[in-house]
Formats: sequence, structure tokens, C-alpha cells
Amino acid sequence: MDRKNSYIYGSAAPKMAQRAEQPIEQQRIQRKEAIRPIPQKSNIPKAKLVFSVLFVVSVCFVILYRFCVITDLNSRMGALNEKYNRLRDENRMLNVDIETSIDLNRVKEIAETKLHMHTPESYQLVLVSVPKSNYSVVLDHEYIDNTTKNTSLMEKVINTAKAILP
Repeated sequence: MDRKNSYIYGSAAPKMAQRAEQPIEQQRIQRKEAIRPIPQKSNIPKAKLVFSVLFVVSVCFVILYRFCVITDLNSRMGALNEKYNRLRDENRMLNVDIETSIDLNRVKEIAETKLHMHTPESYQLVLVSVPKSNYSVVLDHEYIDNTTKNTSLMEKVINTAKAILP
């Protein structure tokens, strides 16, 4: 039968080639030999295997050490943040105490007793004359910018044209 065409017409299976029958003793010897495992030599030398295992262990150690350092830094940062928040709250409380403790009568008393200050006498006063007229100046920043700006002749022409045209 031709093996080129894989399709078989009909319902009969093709016949397989028969093996030459061997005596039972030879079959037993072949089976015993086949059962024994044949030791295979490894394609990877032991030195490469040891080196690769040590490399993987060292990489794992580096990763573990890095995570330990990160955890330590995070705990330090948390402690410093707590200390910062505590000091900030204490500073706010002290500012509130300072603002509420200021009393003008108390300031006057401290100035007179501890600093030996007193109110000036009439001959110690110096009068300053202030003019009675009060005026305010309104600046036109656009006018100042336009006059102080150093522009070329072409820019002046363009600005004039813009001012004339709507």
C-alpha cells in the first residue's frame, strides 16, 4: 500500500509490518537491560551550578537588605514627623499664650519698674509740623510704559496704526 496518500478508502485498517519474533530468553534480557537506568552526565558543570546558586542567594540577600533599610528609614521618618507635629502644636500654643498675655497696663508697669521708663515731660516733647494739605497722586502706568519704552521706528509706526484703526 502506498504511504504517500494518508487517506484510506474503506473500513479496513492497513496491515502493519510484523516484527521478527525473538525467543523468550532474549526478550527477558532486553527487558532487564532496559529497566536499568543509565546514568546521564549533567551538561552543567558543578562550578557553574554552585556559582549560579550563590548569585541567586546574593541577589535575594541584596533585595532583602534593601527592604530592611527602607523599613528602618520609614520608621525614623514617622518618628521625626510625630516629633515635628508635637513641636508645631507646642509652638502654636505658645503663640496663643503670648498673644493673649499681652496687656497694655502690664506692659506699662514692666516698663516703669524694670526698665525705669517714664512718660515724657512737656519740655521733652518735640513738635513736628505736618502740612495741612493732603493730596494724592494717580499714576498712569500705561503712559509711563509707553514713554519710557525704547521702541524702533517700525514699532512706533505699527503702534500708531493700531491706535488709529479700530
